[in-house]
Amino acid sequence: MLKNGSSYIKATIFIIGLCAIYLLTLKGGIVPSLLFACLPLIVIATAKFGQKQYYFYAFFIVNYVITGISRYIPMKIGVLMFALSIGILVIFFLKSIFQTYDWKRGFNLLTVVWFIWFLYCLLELFNPLAVSEAWLISINGYAIFALISAIIIPVIFPRFKDFHWLLILWAILSILAAMKGYWQKNRGFDAAELHWLFVEDGARTHLIYSGIRFFSFFSDAANFGITMGLSMTVFGISGFFMKTRWVKLLFWGAAGASCYGLLISGTRSAVVIPLAGLCAYTVLCKNIKYLILSGGLLIVILFILTQTRIGDSNPLIWRVRSTFDKEDASFKVREINKEKMKPLMRDKPFGIGLGLSGGRMERFDIDSKLSKLPPDSLLTMYWIETGIVGISLYLSLLVIIFIRASYIAMFIVKDKQLRNILFSIIAGLAGVFVAAYANDITTYPNGILINILFVFLFVAPYYDKELAEHEATA
Repeated sequence: MLKNGSSYIKATIFIIGLCAIYLLTLKGGIVPSLLFACLPLIVIATAKFGQKQYYFYAFFIVNYVITGISRYIPMKIGVLMFALSIGILVIFFLKSIFQTYDWKRGFNLLTVVWFIWFLYCLLELFNPLAVSEAWLISINGYAIFALISAIIIPVIFPRFKDFHWLLILWAILSILAAMKGYWQKNRGFDAAELHWLFVEDGARTHLIYSGIRFFSFFSDAANFGITMGLSMTVFGISGFFMKTRWVKLLFWGAAGASCYGLLISGTRSAVVIPLAGLCAYTVLCKNIKYLILSGGLLIVILFILTQTRIGDSNPLIWRVRSTFDKEDASFKVREINKEKMKPLMRDKPFGIGLGLSGGRMERFDIDSKLSKLPPDSLLTMYWIETGIVGISLYLSLLVIIFIRASYIAMFIVKDKQLRNILFSIIAGLAGVFVAAYANDITTYPNGILINILFVFLFVAPYYDKELAEHEATA
């Protein structure tokens, strides 16, 4: 006899399942019924697999290499990554079959901030100029993954070592990306890469007067350079504070490889990332010795790049130096395009809708002067697609995130290693958003990577408490 409500529920589900299998056998044959019968096993196996962070590590790797894979296997990257993001959410809820969550970890200021931004992006669907299909394609990169990650990452990464292993995985991927760039530079491009360059018109921006811009397994050289600039900053700083020797060497190796990758990408705006990151770090560390060393190094670098012609014979150094040249033709074109956009945006305070800036309008048969003006940067793209209201809201929310994250790192976290890892992440992200003035920083893998790093800045107090308790009992 059944003794409790749980048993009644299980019995009811079992009977419904048997009836469904019987009906499927009658209507569809034995194969559909067998597949349906296996569904509970699939759900249980998925939930078991999800008890560890392996599925998120797999997602992290896929995000990092997906654009390179798409060069060989045609796919809709946005749709696939959206499906994987939802898949992570499903696995997350399936985990409740086997364990209890500490839900409070997933609700903090970051969750509130990204929820506000998600609501604004949701309302953009009702923008009279919006196209629902374009909105659906763009919403994951704009808001959904940011909100999902803010809720679930603190729960599925409960211990510091889980976060530590993700950093190690990222360092390894950064080295692999730089190695692929090295291969392209010294061994040449393969057939798929040559097709992208000469058939899909990639050569127009990658085979230029100053040399070849290499792109590794990323969508383009700009994306490659931004990724390398971020990893160079994070691992270059945090490597000094790693307690384990092999991790310290790995991080410094990743920083050196990323520096090389940044240089061969020829992405001038990416050079700003380590420089701006170094500025941010000197402010955060509150240490006179570090302040003098970091500030002195920054002054020397800027002086060499802006006041001397040292290294101009090297095309890589020449391109880096041109980053600071206001007379540069590329810089001037960007400024001219923005001036053309201003009168077109005056009557569009909420923008033209997500996913419609630049040439993307043409996919939806929209003829507009704005479609002929490339946004060239994240900030310009957000201005066009969400309007002055949207970009103002987004920047305000970013300021709140950085202020709170800096406060946590400077005044709440006590562990020296963890605190300096946080400093390095804040510094890297600050540099990336400075680079956003000239580049779109949300393409894969950067958009998802940035959102993941933001979350760890807010979950750090839990790690700090864990490390303090471990040290007290050691």
